[in-house]
Amino acid sequence: MKKVTILCFDYAFSSVITGVLDLFSLAGVTWNRIHHEQPQALFESRLVSQKGASIRCLNDLVIQPDCALDEVKATDIIFIPPIGGNIDKTIAHQIEAIEWLRAMHDNGSQIVSSCTGTFLLAETGLLDGKEATTHWGYAEQFKQRYPTIQLKPEQLITNEISLLCAAGGSAWLDLSLLLIEQHFGHDIAVQTAKALVIERKQQTQTPYFTNHGQKYHKDSDILSAQLWLENHFSEKINIDVLGADYGMSSRTFKRRFKQATGDTPLSYLQSLRIEMAKKLLESGRLSVELITQHVGYSDSSSFMKLFKRETGISPQAYRQAFSHTRYGNSRTKSS
Repeated sequence: MKKVTILCFDYAFSSVITGVLDLFSLAGVTWNRIHHEQPQALFESRLVSQKGASIRCLNDLVIQPDCALDEVKATDIIFIPPIGGNIDKTIAHQIEAIEWLRAMHDNGSQIVSSCTGTFLLAETGLLDGKEATTHWGYAEQFKQRYPTIQLKPEQLITNEISLLCAAGGSAWLDLSLLLIEQHFGHDIAVQTAKALVIERKQQTQTPYFTNHGQKYHKDSDILSAQLWLENHFSEKINIDVLGADYGMSSRTFKRRFKQATGDTPLSYLQSLRIEMAKKLLESGRLSVELITQHVGYSDSSSFMKLFKRETGISPQAYRQAFSHTRYGNSRTKSS
């Protein structure tokens, strides 16, 4: 039997804490019961916090952990849930937990994090030089705070064997199933997914990205150019001419833009267009051909290839997944 320890702290996501607890507790149990076989629990799960103190989750649910950090001398897996409160304050209040995570990893524990919980794992220094992922909405903040970590925000899961990270939302489900697979094999992971009706198909969180503008820099000329692009992205734009409008050669403009935003001007323009295409696909019934024109492209075939390259799915698949009509929304007709 493998031991799983879930780290608890104030303003964590209770749904992930209890969800992980349920999933690992039911691995080897629910499938067997359904098939009238002897249940065989595979994991022993427990909750832990600093000093063993109760914690108040983001939704105000109070959870009483099983024990304090110093009572856990050995465990196979440590699971860090998402931070739901202020990230800086949470990190500052979890110094003891951060030191404990380092010591437990040195002692052979596999440490995994979900969503913004990766910030706590990153604070240990264990991820330096390694790959990690986190919620796409916090990617820029993460990059700035931990420049030595190879952040892969497009990936749903990063796997450094003893250090695994899951992206935002329900990615903890995929991460948990992967851990079950690592420790007990593919068949057990599939059985668990089937028994609990968990669909394992999404490999990326790219479709959920929205463009934040990457404006956390001090280059006023580039910021002005960004704002201009945001207001004119549907027009035919010559990047070389745009640079000249700001008194820069094409080469200088591209270099400064990349330095300030992390993107080339063309990539930035494409991301703006893709973002608007997403909104049109979500909220209306315009054809892909018309959407192509609305966002500044003339060739729908090329646009569809670009959309799939940037999001991981086709425009049609995106509409099917995120259209308002998928969730039963209806508009009241005026009389």
